[in-house]
Formats: sequence, structure tokens, C-alpha cells
Amino acid sequence: MHNRFFIEEKIETDGKISGKKIVLESITSHIKAFRKQTGSKILLYNGAGTVFSAVIIEISKRSVVLELSSVDIYTENEPKVNIFLPLITSHIMDQLIARICELEINAVIPIITERSIVLKNRKEIDSKMSKWDKISKGAMIIAGKNFSTKVKEPEILEDAFKAAENYSVKLIAVPKTELYLKKYLESFDFSKKDISMGIFIGPEGDFSASELELSKKYGLTQVKLTDYIMSTFTASIYSVSNLICYLH
Repeated sequence: MHNRFFIEEKIETDGKISGKKIVLESITSHIKAFRKQTGSKILLYNGAGTVFSAVIIEISKRSVVLELSSVDIYTENEPKVNIFLPLITSHIMDQLIARICELEINAVIPIITERSIVLKNRKEIDSKMSKWDKISKGAMIIAGKNFSTKVKEPEILEDAFKAAENYSVKLIAVPKTELYLKKYLESFDFSKKDISMGIFIGPEGDFSASELELSKKYGLTQVKLTDYIMSTFTASIYSVSNLICYLH
């Protein structure tokens, strides 16, 4: 039964949790949609590692009155994994971000490449960012994660390469190379401290020759995912799944 809800409001506790009553508006429609009743026990996630346990006291037209019972505060897992995704067809991009954000990923950074989709203006970018943020929060709730995955503003590819330049692990998926992702991960020492990881996935048709050459300038390691050609969607899920498996 669904009992997890993302809250937009900041809950002030003043050091007191048990028995404290709060009024929230952001979850009212969701509480009604899932047919919650007074007395129902629910969990409230703020997306930044804090999870409140609460009981519904009252449901009104625009708000819900809750009584808090406890709070758990979590720390983010290390190392953090970031994935750089090309802008692709809108509805597929939305689905991809939703699936990625269900995994233990720190951040999704959309990238603008020679063969990617181009967002036309500031209004379109802002609209996408708002939508992707909601998708990320929803994925966090579905997966029962304590932290939401950050979806950052699209970056030009070279700027993204620069941003990843100091990562401990900086990879770019390339079909025509000899080093397999699995072999690379098997050889990497994950006992090191302060590891940061990032992987770049190409658009349909892959990165251009000049983009791959540019990746070498910034010290990215080219890795082959499999012997087969995968879509951007499949390659993205495959890549981060492998990274997460080797972290644990």
C-alpha cells in the first residue's frame, strides 16, 4: 500500500517530534487520490535525507493535519554516481529520467551534442526542468529512496567534460573501443576515499568523431558497454546499473 509522500513544505520541529501537529497542503490531492483516511500512518520525504513518520488527524478540502511520531535523518551514500545524458525525443527523455532516478544516482546532467535534440529557448528549458524535477521526486517515492536525484540544467558537451574533469572515474560509452566497462570496473580500486564517478552516454548515432577526440582532451576513458549496439535509453540503464553493482 502506498504510504510515502514527497513534501514541499519545510517542517520546523524545534527539537520536538513526537506529538507535534502540522498542516500540509502539498500532499492533499495525493492523500485523497490514494484514499487515505484519518488514522492512516504515512511517511513524509523531503528529498534531502529526512523522513518523517506521521498519522493523519484530519483531511480537509485543501490541507491535511498530521501528527508526527518520529524522524529519521540519512546521509548520502558514497561514492556518488552521475550520468550525462544526451537530449533525446521528449517523451522518451522523460521516461529515461524517471527510470534513472529510481536508481541510486546522485545527478542526471542532460548534454547538448551535435546529434542531440535542441531546446529552443529559456521558456522551454524552464518547463523541462520543472517537469524533470517532479519526475525525479516521483521516482524517489516509488523507489523508497531517501534522497531525490538532482536533474541539472542542460549543458553544452564541452562544458560537461570540464565539469567532470576532476572526477575519479570519468567514462564515455563508445561502441568502437577495446576496453569493456566491466573490465574497467573490475580493475578499479573502490576502496579509495572521496571517489566521484561520471559516465557520458551518446545520442542515437553516437558521439561524432570530433566529440570523441574532445573527450580525450579532458581525460575521459572510452569504454565499450557490450558487443551489441544499444539505444540511448538501454545504454543508460545498463551503464548506471553496472556502476551501482560494483559500488556494492
